[in-house]
Amino acid sequence: MYWITEEEEYVYWNSRESSSLWALLADWSESEDEEEWERHVPLFSDIVSRWCRKGYIDVYEGPEPPAWMDGRRITGAELDRLLADPAAWRYREHPDSVFGLALGENVREIAEPPEEPEALAAPAR
Repeated sequence: MYWITEEEEYVYWNSRESSSLWALLADWSESEDEEEWERHVPLFSDIVSRWCRKGYIDVYEGPEPPAWMDGRRITGAELDRLLADPAAWRYREHPDSVFGLALGENVREIAEPPEEPEALAAPAR
């Protein structure tokens, strides 16, 4: 997926898999160390927030994974607060609820390569 960054590609694939927020950090860091994960919260918080606003992905809170199945979509100021909170990105053994990713309505805008610009016509001689 050359048309998006490597970090964005991780967000895309984790959204396709309906991953929890913590799983995105674990995949990216290739680590089980939650302190390592927390270092990446600002980076992924920014991408997730931006992509949610564009409709590429959604964030849900649900009773269990996948969060979108029986959960509710989180948007606006509530989403901003959630993504800024490192606790929302932590793994919890027996949570009351989970925060997870899902593909959004406009996902096709990033799932396929952008159209190539048409080659410029050779100037007439």
